[in-house]
Amino acid sequence: MLTRLNVFTKILLLFVVLLILVLFLYTYSNQESVRLIEHEIQNNTRNRLSTFAESVESNIYQLSLYGMAIGQDSSILEFQRPDYKDIPYERVKLRSAILEKMNLYNAASKWHSTISLYFPRMKQVISTDYYAYIPYRENEFTKPLSQSWTYEDNRFVWRTTSPTTAMSNPGKAKLITKISFPIHHITTLLDQNKLNNKGDPFMFHPKFGLISNSSPGDNSKSILATLQSSELMSSGGIRTTLDQTEYYVSYIQSKSLGWYYVDYVPMQQILRPITSSRNLFYASVAVLVVMSIIVLLTLYRSVQVPLLQLVKGTNRLSNGDSSIRLNYSERNEFSLLFLRFNIMAQRIQVLIENVYEEKLRRREATLKQLQSQINPHFLYNCLFYIKNMARMKNEKAVVAMALNLGEYYRYITRSENDLATIREELAMVKNYLEIQSLRLERMQFTIDVPQAILDKTVPRLTMQPIIENAIIHGIEPKPADGQIKIYASCKDNTNTITVEDSGFGMSDEQFELMKSDLLKPLDENMGCGTWNVHQRLSFLYGKDAGLFYGHSSLGGVRVDIVWQDKYNK
Repeated sequence: MLTRLNVFTKILLLFVVLLILVLFLYTYSNQESVRLIEHEIQNNTRNRLSTFAESVESNIYQLSLYGMAIGQDSSILEFQRPDYKDIPYERVKLRSAILEKMNLYNAASKWHSTISLYFPRMKQVISTDYYAYIPYRENEFTKPLSQSWTYEDNRFVWRTTSPTTAMSNPGKAKLITKISFPIHHITTLLDQNKLNNKGDPFMFHPKFGLISNSSPGDNSKSILATLQSSELMSSGGIRTTLDQTEYYVSYIQSKSLGWYYVDYVPMQQILRPITSSRNLFYASVAVLVVMSIIVLLTLYRSVQVPLLQLVKGTNRLSNGDSSIRLNYSERNEFSLLFLRFNIMAQRIQVLIENVYEEKLRRREATLKQLQSQINPHFLYNCLFYIKNMARMKNEKAVVAMALNLGEYYRYITRSENDLATIREELAMVKNYLEIQSLRLERMQFTIDVPQAILDKTVPRLTMQPIIENAIIHGIEPKPADGQIKIYASCKDNTNTITVEDSGFGMSDEQFELMKSDLLKPLDENMGCGTWNVHQRLSFLYGKDAGLFYGHSSLGGVRVDIVWQDKYNK
């Protein structure tokens, strides 16, 4: 099917296929690049958040480790000795030493924390918080202590006992250590993380809300609502859309605090260069397509349209229409080509007209030749008949034949026109049948032709050879009475004159042989009468006109003379 398309259509299809291929490859490449960058963004966000979580967990671990180790300090163990109960000076001295060690730890630690030591047996409290009086309350340690850090009044608090087995019943412990630090330490780390990585980290807890950095973004609260409605695991990431902007939210749960370290990045903002490049490419492709369409339209108008006109003109010329002329207003190579085509078509038209005129002259000569062959044929039959009648002393038949022969020659010589009306043909046929009736007394004939067909024209002596054959080959060989029937009809501009006889008739094979003989060139083995009639009708009225044979209802042969009203001059 592709081979049937013209060159312009093939070029257009090739352009469309290449455009689709380029767009497909670029779109696929762009999607792969975006997918790779998104993957890197997600990994980078998780790694940055993981680094931040490790930093927080490291500081919390140091505080927890100190809380575990402080119970083994010699000053604290000595402070718990019963014999120091009644020596105030020594107790104050040990208390000062314990506070000094705790202050030294705070000075060496990254995070300044508040350390409080509870001595249940002595009902005393030692704390690094100099600005707050912390009394010992027995009802504070009636419930088991939490094994992890807790969030209380914007501070994270962790408690441990000595021995550690007293966590479930802290009232029986020798020492209860309480370490707490404010959330501004975490806020400071969040600010540093945001400054170094240009993110917007915060900490989230489903119950307590969030701890944000000093300058939280506007989307933190919206992302908080997304986190609260999602099922969070120990770590992972989720994608959410806020204000038509897609964000990737990464989170890691703190093993110590139970909170989630959260950070999010806007995907579109990071992918904006790629998106801009993609949009620029598509815009360039759109401009290229528009320019290509303009070029293709120009080519179509300047090349394809003239080519189509030239192809159409060539087809019409090949179909025999030599009157075709091409009009082209623009001045280019096609105008010269169209001019040469018009000159060629004009010359071909002149040649065809000359050939056609020559063909008409040849056809006219052929018609006259065919008609002249009938004249002597009929004359031979008449002369032989006169000779036979004279030999038989039949004076009436000789006179009638002589008169008929005179009328015949008067009929064919009175006008140079080769055509005759049906009325004239029937007058000649009737005269001929009356002569034959005189010769064959057992022959009868009927003529039934409507008035509408009497003035139509046919070649002269069209019917006489057919009736002559009906008498010679049909009526005469049969000893019984014979009958010839002539009638006519006209339907859809097709005229038909039928001649039937009551002779012996012919078989289907004989009919087929006669039909084929009518189409062959004339030779010595076939009669020229009916062949001439068929050839003249075909020459004058086309291939659908001529003689057609069939079986007659009278028992003999039926011959249909068929022609159309349109005369081919």
